[in-house]
Amino acid sequence: MSNSILDKRGPLTRAEFDRVELHTMLTEQMLRRSAALAALNPVASAHHEKCDGFGYHRRMHADHGDPGVCLLAATEICVGMTTERADRAPFAAEEAAAELRRLAAQGALDLRATNAVLAAAGHDESKATTPARPKHPGGLSHREVDVLRLAARGLTTQEIADRLFIAPKTADHHIQHIYNKINVSTRAGAALWAMQNAVVH
Repeated sequence: MSNSILDKRGPLTRAEFDRVELHTMLTEQMLRRSAALAALNPVASAHHEKCDGFGYHRRMHADHGDPGVCLLAATEICVGMTTERADRAPFAAEEAAAELRRLAAQGALDLRATNAVLAAAGHDESKATTPARPKHPGGLSHREVDVLRLAARGLTTQEIADRLFIAPKTADHHIQHIYNKINVSTRAGAALWAMQNAVVH
């Protein structure tokens, strides 16, 4: 990233923020070239992802089954808020803790990961009043619900992958996991289950 972006004192333009988002994509591309570092890639390249799917660069839900992704996402936000930046002073510790709890309550961050980060930063996790987010039917993750909703609407595996910015192989992997969790073996069965369990309406 250019220093003109890192040192900018005002809000970033859309084009500038697009440049910022590139660093996670470049992380992913660099780590997958090394057999020794490839195992770190799923976590390292997802450190700006959020549980509500509004992070970057893949717009994935950070609670897709890897606690390392959730922990690093909460840590990155905590460190970012308490670090001085060109456009603002650092948050006070209590302000940062309150903001982390708010994000967890809204579903942007994983509650357990947030409490772990707060505890590591010296905040008593028992003070966190955020309720656990409701689980989806069948034990499905947020990402699996996203995939199931699209599959139930008749989208192909390729179309699901394109819509969610994931690889077709990853989309198919999610579909197979969904089948196993809800005990079906076809798209039609999965669509019926989704309607019966109010995953789609």
